[in-house]
Amino acid sequence: MEYLTGPTTTGDKTALEEVLGSRYLMLHEAVEILELERRGIPIDERTDHPVETYEAHMRAAEVEFTLAQREGDQAWLERRLRDAESWLRDPDLPPHLRAPCEGLLRRFRQKKAGAYSDRLEEAEWSSRGL
Repeated sequence: MEYLTGPTTTGDKTALEEVLGSRYLMLHEAVEILELERRGIPIDERTDHPVETYEAHMRAAEVEFTLAQREGDQAWLERRLRDAESWLRDPDLPPHLRAPCEGLLRRFRQKKAGAYSDRLEEAEWSSRGL
């Protein structure tokens, strides 16, 4: 709970009530926490590993977007794709995460049109060790 209510590396302003009220955001936060724990990073109110937190955030976004796409929740996906566009304007976004973030945008916009191969995205993530 401390991780969800403490200050964020990404400057995220999502309220706890919003997270608890959305299965997509709950999944996002769970994946983010699991990714950080997998790397041995302690989870508390002040998790101070900005690069790893951004990396976990990107992975969590991919899982969240995938679920929304599979469930056909286009409204949610559109909202979150707009959020992802703003991540590209974040001056603290580590440079090596620009391409994966752009890849998420490309992937889920193209899936909407039905013209995407998951193999490309998997290759982008694995080439970066994510």
